[in-house]
Amino acid sequence: MSRFAATNDSSASEDEQLARSAINQAWGGVPNLGAVLALSLPLTRAVLAFDAALEGGSLSARVVEQLAIAVSEKNRCAYCLAAHTAAARSVGVSAADIASARIGQATDAKTAAALRFAQQVVGSRGFVSDSELAAVRADGWRDAEILEIVGHALATTLSNYVHHISEVEIDYPAVPFAAAESAVTQLEHRP
Repeated sequence: MSRFAATNDSSASEDEQLARSAINQAWGGVPNLGAVLALSLPLTRAVLAFDAALEGGSLSARVVEQLAIAVSEKNRCAYCLAAHTAAARSVGVSAADIASARIGQATDAKTAAALRFAQQVVGSRGFVSDSELAAVRADGWRDAEILEIVGHALATTLSNYVHHISEVEIDYPAVPFAAAESAVTQLEHRP
């Protein structure tokens, strides 16, 4: 059960209605996490503006969704893992690459490097080593693209945290976390 009283069309304040409308326009609907986000018009505007700016970047929609899966897995966010798995399917990411993204892998070596790097960024809270940075560069990512990868990791982490805090019900088909994650780590990330 959600720890926040999420907005709905009939009970939303004027600001919440504006936020819901903006989410609906950007996302094509207002999923449960969007209803929680809509409680704050300033945060809604910030998230949507950040997302829109990143959409204008050099990363394909397929890579962006794989990054979101990798980051959601690392942050242990069941909601975003489910939502981005559905989104990845809709942009043509293969089932194998969707499953592999959870463990920072992909059939394409360059994409796999981006996923590993995003998980390293999240896991180290941004304190990546020189060798980790060199590795992602060696796999063909330019510095501007690396910064976009970091931006996508941050955008996904924000959504992950909103779900962790709100515990809003997942309204996408559930996706299990990767089996490679140890039982100890799973317990550390439980609410």
